Amino acid sequence: EGLARVLLSILLLSILLLDVCQALSVGPTATVRVRALSPLSVRSAAAAVRVRAPSPRLSILERPDTPLFCLNVCLRIKPVFREEFLECIRQNQKGTLSSEPLAITYAYGEDETTPDTWHFFEQYVGREGFEAHTQTPHFAAWEAFAASDPFSAPPEVKFFVEDSASTVCSGAAAVRAVLAAGDWTKLFCLDVEMAVKPEAREGFLEALRADQSGALSSEPLAVSYLFGEDNERPNVFHMFEAYSGGREGFAQHAKTPHYAKWAEFKGTEPFAAPAKVGYYVVDLDGHQERLQTG
Repeated sequence: EGLARVLLSILLLSILLLDVCQALSVGPTATVRVRALSPLSVRSAAAAVRVRAPSPRLSILERPDTPLFCLNVCLRIKPVFREEFLECIRQNQKGTLSSEPLAITYAYGEDETTPDTWHFFEQYVGREGFEAHTQTPHFAAWEAFAASDPFSAPPEVKFFVEDSASTVCSGAAAVRAVLAAGDWTKLFCLDVEMAVKPEAREGFLEALRADQSGALSSEPLAVSYLFGEDNERPNVFHMFEAYSGGREGFAQHAKTPHYAKWAEFKGTEPFAAPAKVGYYVVDLDGHQERLQTG
C-alpha cells in the first residue's frame, strides 16, 4: 500500500510538470500560465496505479489435489468483547493467509440466527500445516485474547480430513469471475455435524458421496461441498458447504434429484443423534484486498 501511494504521488507530479511545461512560452514577451490539473486527470492517474493485492489462497474456490486437514470451529463471544474479537480475528486471518505456505483457507462468519456466535472453517496441508499455524505471532495474539475470558460458552473445535480432494463445485467459476473483476461477494455456508450408527456407515458414505458428486457437477449456485470423519470420534462426520446467491443457493440444492436421494436415505434413521447445523455467511472481502481511492 505504501508503494502504491508513492507511485501515485510520482505520477501525479509528472502530469502536473508536463502541464506546466506545455503552458510555458519561451518568447521575450511570454506570459507564464499554469493550467490546473483536471479532476479527470487525477482520476486517470489514480486508476493507473491502483494496486490490488493477489488473492490469498482460498480452497473454497480453488485448491490443491490432495485431501486437506480441516477445522470446523464454533465460538460464542460475550457481547462486550465483540469488537476486540473481530479485530483480533481479522489480524489472525490476514497473517494466516499472507504468511503461512501450508494454510489454504481461513473463513468465518456470524451465525444466521444467534448474534455473537461465530463459525470458522480452516484448511491446512496436513496436520503439520495446522501445527505450524499455532507457532505464528498472529496465533499467539489470538491465544492472548482467548485467555482474557471472552467466551460465553466453551469453544467447539472439530478436526477432520476431507473424504475427497474433489470439493470445488461448478458454481465456483462464477464467484472467481466476480472477484477477478474487483467486486465483492458473499457465500452462504453450512457447518454440519452428523453422528452415524455404525451399521449405517457404508450406506451413509455412499449416499453422501452421491449428493456431493451431484453438487460438484450440476449446480450453478453450489461453490464448495466437502466432508470428513472426526479425527477422534469414529462415525462422527463434519461437513462444510458453500453456496452463492444467499440462502436461495442452498434452497436450490435441496430441490435437486441427488439431494432427494440423500433425503430418502436420511429417512432410514441412520443417525445416532440429531444432526447439528449452523448457517452463516462468509464475506469474501476478507480474502480479496485492494487499495481504495476516493
